[in-house]
Amino acid sequence: FCVTMAFSKSERASAMAFGKLLDKAKQAAADVNDKVGDPSGKVGEAVLAVVKDLNDALPHLAKAGYTMNELEIEVGILPKLIPHFAVNEISGENIEQSLKDLEENTVGYALFTALRKATDLQQKLIIDGMSFARIEIELGLTPVVRLSYKPM
Repeated sequence: FCVTMAFSKSERASAMAFGKLLDKAKQAAADVNDKVGDPSGKVGEAVLAVVKDLNDALPHLAKAGYTMNELEIEVGILPKLIPHFAVNEISGENIEQSLKDLEENTVGYALFTALRKATDLQQKLIIDGMSFARIEIELGLTPVVRLSYKPM
């Protein structure tokens, strides 16, 4: 496989902004971990609270072009939520409105900003013989954004 990447000055600035986004995502993940990693035995309640925030965010994410098509929940010492998103046609107007609508939803806002930055990166990647499949965002102690590709 051959990966081709070319970054302009503005794209490097975007990469730096992505680093800031990851810092915000880490904070959101720490918030999730605080809820989900509760040693008092309320893990189930905490997972439900985070899933509620995720559910509340889904219509806004879908309006902006991101449809969740799978969700993994890992419950353990370090619990994780791993939503998988398909990327549909994206409208700039809907992006701005969704961002505004999600300002009070920490989980939804972190997911949306991570999805936007991942989409920006994905649009710059060309992988011979492969096509873009989905974005996965792992919310846990260390947040991870994963771009998945499949053979053409």
